[in-house]
Amino acid sequence: MKIALFGIQYSEKSDAYEDQFYEICKKIRRHEIEVYLPITFFESLSHSLKKKIEPFVTLFENIDSSKVDLAFSIGGDGTFLRTSAAIADHKIPILGINTGRLGFLADIKYKDLDETLDEIFNRNYRIEMRMLLKTITKKSNKEEDLINYSLNEVAVLKQDTSAMLTIHAFIDDEYLTSYQADGLVVATPTGSTAYSLSIGGPIMVPTAPNIILTAIAPHSLNTRPLVVDSNSKITLKVESRSSNFLVSLDGVSQTLNVDSFLEIKKGEYAQPVVKRCGHTFFETLRHKLMWGVDIRSSEIEK
Repeated sequence: MKIALFGIQYSEKSDAYEDQFYEICKKIRRHEIEVYLPITFFESLSHSLKKKIEPFVTLFENIDSSKVDLAFSIGGDGTFLRTSAAIADHKIPILGINTGRLGFLADIKYKDLDETLDEIFNRNYRIEMRMLLKTITKKSNKEEDLINYSLNEVAVLKQDTSAMLTIHAFIDDEYLTSYQADGLVVATPTGSTAYSLSIGGPIMVPTAPNIILTAIAPHSLNTRPLVVDSNSKITLKVESRSSNFLVSLDGVSQTLNVDSFLEIKKGEYAQPVVKRCGHTFFETLRHKLMWGVDIRSSEIEK
């Protein structure tokens, strides 16, 4: 088996993170697994860590699905999203190892790593296929070069503190409504527990064949989240007093002029995600959102 490791990209990595990363590398090597690292990530590591792992890692610039069986994302959900973007349409399954706090995508706890690795290398795991959103930016009905994919969501946002946006939404070319709001989030079921959840969107099981539309701070109280079929084409046309707006795909933003409009639909390919057998989304919800926990009892115990 050959594993590609992806990690936190920013340069100010903590010593604790690098220690954990090194331990993960050692645990993988005990199984005589070939380890691959992106060059950019390797160069961001400390000099001492690079010296330790250099003898047993192979560096790559562009990932090759013929050489890699699985990808490990070591960090949080943000790292997982960047890993998915780096893999693109290579369809390499990703395992998310959580070295932070709350994580729905990176849901493998560091303390469970030994047990998880034994399962992985014995081929005792399952694969979930997660839908991606394909966003096409158009101008004057002509397709531009901006075609991107996102695993969690597409967010249309105000560029500054100016007045709210007016976002004209169409479903399969039929007019839906004009959102007057600070923005609009179009989310996958995977993204239902991310930005969409924080603004009142519904939680969906990650494999559900749906897309969620949730307004950000809408002007009207009767504006509610909407769930549509995943085969729907969503078209968004934006009005803004500043003549510009932001489009954020999984946290990566770009400024667009109001002359542009967006077409959002299900991507042609899905992202495989590695999950432990016997571990379910509902278990993750109970743990991460503390469903069923009576905090009053915790206070009494204190």
